[in-house]
Formats: sequence, structure tokens, C-alpha cells
Amino acid sequence: MPVVVVNADRGAPWEVFALACALLFLAFLCRRVPWACLALTGAGVLALIAAGVLWAVLT
Repeated sequence: MPVVVVNADRGAPWEVFALACALLFLAFLCRRVPWACLALTGAGVLALIAAGVLWAVLT
């Protein structure tokens, strides 16, 4: 059975937030390709949620 180990330090929420910002910016750039825009927006929103959860857990 595979095991995923996540090492989250104090900077983790900001790193995930930066990833979300980059994904949402790429979604903006790819707005003429509907499937890419949808995929990048979905990934960006999930990253924002993950950043919020990490922030709540680590503070």
C-alpha cells in the first residue's frame, strides 16, 4: 500500500498559495482554450482550498 508523507513547515501555505496564483494566472492566459482554462481554474481553486486548510492547521 503506498504511503504519502507530507512535510509541511511554516512556509507551506504560502508555497501552495503561490502555486494557486500561478495556476490561476495560467488559466487567464489560456482562456481561449476552454478545456485548459477549466482544468487550470479547477486546479487553482483546489490549491487555494489546500492553502487555506494548511494555514488553519499550522497556525
